[in-house]
Amino acid sequence: MASSGSDGGNPNAWLGLLKWSLAYSDGTKPSGENIQEMSKEDIAFLESVMKDGIIDEGERMKTILKDLTDSLEMTLGGGAASSAQEEKRKELDEDDMLELMQELRDIVEQIDYARAFMAMGGIPFLLGCAASAAPKSIKKGALSILSTMCQNNPPVQLSLLEHGHMPPLIQLFFDYTPGMDSDNRGDDSMREKVVQALSASIRGHSMAEHIFCQNEHGRLMLQLGLGMQKSGDTKPSAQLRKRSMFLLRAIL
Repeated sequence: MASSGSDGGNPNAWLGLLKWSLAYSDGTKPSGENIQEMSKEDIAFLESVMKDGIIDEGERMKTILKDLTDSLEMTLGGGAASSAQEEKRKELDEDDMLELMQELRDIVEQIDYARAFMAMGGIPFLLGCAASAAPKSIKKGALSILSTMCQNNPPVQLSLLEHGHMPPLIQLFFDYTPGMDSDNRGDDSMREKVVQALSASIRGHSMAEHIFCQNEHGRLMLQLGLGMQKSGDTKPSAQLRKRSMFLLRAIL
């Protein structure tokens, strides 16, 4: 997980608080003895430690989303910006963006934060990122976040349906399928991420399961993922077959 120090907080602030507390109580005598009123300096120090040690996850998500959006705009060459705006933008390399995505994924593991991220426009961003010309590692990162935030989270699953997420994700699967009409080379690791995201967005949501089952391309995707193609074609990886079988069992 990325260090939260990038937003000005100190992730080790609790250590300073503990050291301060220990300095006033060595454990050899009751804490109630010789109690002295805290000085203004001590109060200010304690307030500073507490403030720096508490991270506002909502604000952190906004910061991450902005940094990723700005960096991807520069990476993909989209959107015109003045020289002053360009200077203000945070330049992140691929590793930096992956680190932020991992941090974001950790945050949206909590259902309430997943819904908060959805409310701030996170779903269009993740779908757009996955379908963009971004590096594959970034696309996979977006799919992983998508999988995490919609897992057993009906409001997020419904929002994905409203954004029409199935066709672009299914197409992304085909884009990385060997022998399909695509400029991309076959990549089972990418296809695994797609199936994982679709599976998390569908399972347990009756409307989503029904829509997927009625989708001809969705059924073809499962057949390809399970290896039910003509002899001579490249056999899908064991992990891809496992994820596809897991999804199939969930919707039967």
